[in-house]
Amino acid sequence: MSYSLPKTNGLFHLSCPTGKYRVGCLDIFSKTREGKLPLLFRLYYPSAGEHNAVDRWPAWLPHSRYSEAYVSAKWPVPPCRNTFIDRLKQNISVGTVSLLSWLLRWVSGNPRICATEANRPLNERFPVVLFSHGLIACRTTYSTLCTDIASQGYYVAALEHGDSSACVRMMLDSPDGQVTWLEREELPQGAPEGELRARQLDYREKEIVQCLDSLRDIDKGDVDQHFIKLSLDGVETEESNLGWFKGLIATDKAVICGHSMGGATTVRCLANHGHQFTAGIAFDSWMFPVREDKNLPNLEKLMFVNYERFQGEKNLTTMKKYETELSHEEFSSNVITIKKARHYACTDILVAFQGTRLGRLLFGAQDPEFNSYDGLITNSELFQAWVLKAFTGDEQPFFEAINKRKEFLFHGITLKAKQD
Repeated sequence: MSYSLPKTNGLFHLSCPTGKYRVGCLDIFSKTREGKLPLLFRLYYPSAGEHNAVDRWPAWLPHSRYSEAYVSAKWPVPPCRNTFIDRLKQNISVGTVSLLSWLLRWVSGNPRICATEANRPLNERFPVVLFSHGLIACRTTYSTLCTDIASQGYYVAALEHGDSSACVRMMLDSPDGQVTWLEREELPQGAPEGELRARQLDYREKEIVQCLDSLRDIDKGDVDQHFIKLSLDGVETEESNLGWFKGLIATDKAVICGHSMGGATTVRCLANHGHQFTAGIAFDSWMFPVREDKNLPNLEKLMFVNYERFQGEKNLTTMKKYETELSHEEFSSNVITIKKARHYACTDILVAFQGTRLGRLLFGAQDPEFNSYDGLITNSELFQAWVLKAFTGDEQPFFEAINKRKEFLFHGITLKAKQD
């Protein structure tokens, strides 16, 4: 059966999480400090209370700049060289981006995210997950996956990276400051990619470690260097307070995960800071940024969830050195691949668009036996089972999760034999 977005009280929204906990969310910024990176992450968490009104659910696109950034990544605006023709081309391109940005919001309905903004957290201590996005993504790109994980009993800190790899990055240095925007750094045509991605990966690694340190501070009640910005205007909420989270974030049970370049970020952080993370999950990891890394993580902590349509020989060759065996007769590798899955399978893009005619034109029709939402939830189930294995040492739930979806999965890396 094909999937389309549900609708409540006249508003389209992403599917509600499957776990037993309601989910709350807040956008958290760090204040400007010497020697520290400026942080922005959306924190999803198990939420107290029964309040689950749609008018408290934030929009998937928090600002029009995000839809413009998604579009301009696909159709970049040419530089202006002060000639009449160049100015005309640029004006046409800017107008086209604005039109397509509006069309993007209209086609998707800019759905709401099933997490109540500024709701109090449940008074219970939960593990924390740090989520690293891929190129041209942002903190809301994976909202279905992040809310589903949170609903199972996790804090999820979805970063919006400041390394100029996000579609666009919102910048704010104080609660009363002016929002500015950090644009994505584009690779010049014909320029080698290695230097840019190495610089970005180094930044991401520092950012992840600092984010975990920030979560430790918040858990201790040291909140002076961080602040909240609500995305909803004109909605009555109780006084939101980072002090709510004191004693509730189990940073001693931290998990790192990410998609695409966020997968490479996961591998790097698990290798260099493995003592701080109990487990790591790399969703359809793009391995180019870590192709020359020598330091290997504890492979028993690391799982790759690949998507068949993206992975190629070069990428898998790099990934092969991170593969390890598991004690299961049928699924004996820490590399699991979802059959026929696209690179966007863990994002909200397919569930937001494939139910529309334009989305089917752009991304193709859904598999009626395993639609885009099924793929998303499979990612969440594999994540939960792997983390439970890391926390408890019990492999059985992990193999049960695989068996549940085994007709849509295969395991291991098989490389083509080299010709003499």
